[in-house]
Amino acid sequence: MRSTQNKSNVTKYIKIILSVLIIALLIIGGFYIKNQLKTEKTVQTNEQSETEDEVTDQNNEAESEQDEEEKKDVIDITIAAAGDIMFHDSQLESAYDKASDSYDFTSVFADVAPIFSEADLALANFETTTAGPNDGEGYRGYPTFNSPDETIDAIKASGIDVLTTANNHSLDTGSEGLKRTVEVIRDKGLTSVGTYDEKPESRVHIEEVEGIKIAILSYTEMINDLGLQTTNDNLDDMINIMEKNTIKEDIAEAKDLQADVIISFVHWGEEYIEDLSPSQVEFADLMTEEGVDIILGSHPHVIQQSGFLQIEDQQSYVIYSMGNFVSNQRDETIDNPLAEDGVIVNLDIQKNTATNETTIEKVEHIPTWVYRNKEDGESTYTYRILPIEQFLDSSEIPNIFKERMENSLEATSSKMSEDVLEKE
Repeated sequence: MRSTQNKSNVTKYIKIILSVLIIALLIIGGFYIKNQLKTEKTVQTNEQSETEDEVTDQNNEAESEQDEEEKKDVIDITIAAAGDIMFHDSQLESAYDKASDSYDFTSVFADVAPIFSEADLALANFETTTAGPNDGEGYRGYPTFNSPDETIDAIKASGIDVLTTANNHSLDTGSEGLKRTVEVIRDKGLTSVGTYDEKPESRVHIEEVEGIKIAILSYTEMINDLGLQTTNDNLDDMINIMEKNTIKEDIAEAKDLQADVIISFVHWGEEYIEDLSPSQVEFADLMTEEGVDIILGSHPHVIQQSGFLQIEDQQSYVIYSMGNFVSNQRDETIDNPLAEDGVIVNLDIQKNTATNETTIEKVEHIPTWVYRNKEDGESTYTYRILPIEQFLDSSEIPNIFKERMENSLEATSSKMSEDVLEKE
């Protein structure tokens, strides 16, 4: 009996052990299958991730290559422009060195020279003549300007490339003085636009900068009576007068010459008046309609408004007056502090060589102020053209001038805009 019972118990224990083993195997098998599936999924996920990363890398490389190609298609240049450059009697005295019997105006432009030097093309209005010392009355300022040749040396040293010479003082020293001015500018290695020493074949001057073709036009609305009385020559052969048909012809010629950018530098408006004259409005509209891209104004000797002018589907950037870049006109001399103010306009120009489209990407306005002071122990004035924001906190400028500089900055900045000008 006991043997049979023991045998039954052994059988029972064996069944229990087998059941436990089977359950354990099932559990182990389940874990194994689960891990295998997880491993396969992880491998698939990793492979997919690697594939996606490869695709992303390829896309990034493609985009980078596309960006590089697009950059290769873009030419980017900067054009800098300033207003009236004038030399009155006290300025001539300040630059004269008796020992060498010569003039040096370099220091006048030293503080703005870095701005022009960084630009690819720089231009300004030369509102005087260089008729030489033997024209009868010698070097002088207002009312009939005749400046030493050294003025051109200083202007060139500042980085300015082009001088527009069509203005109301172009004939202050007669036709011979006008012609000699053109010759001196050319001989010094600069370009003059707007007046001529002989009848021009074209009134359109082309400057090619980094592959961008720039047409420069220059006109004056008026000539002083004294100048007109001193010449019998054909006026149209010597100077560009602001006349509608002439402007239309020149713009059409600039287009025929495949200019990418057309600049018109215009001497117009009313002196010392901030408001625009009817002729300024009329001619700005005309030039924009005809296809001028940039309109730069001079003559009022004070800053006038700026912005983008939209005429139907045509648009131009216009600044109606850039004020006095340098002169002796100021609060003390003509009772007008606004005559001390100027502005350098920096224009970022881009050309897409793939599409052949040229655009104005950015306009920067740099307000300037004419510093005039008799330094300690000096009998003549020191003149400097100061970029205002750069020198407001400078210890080298006496504090008595800081408030005037701040007022100048505020007055100029209030008129500077990149918005589209509202038409009445």
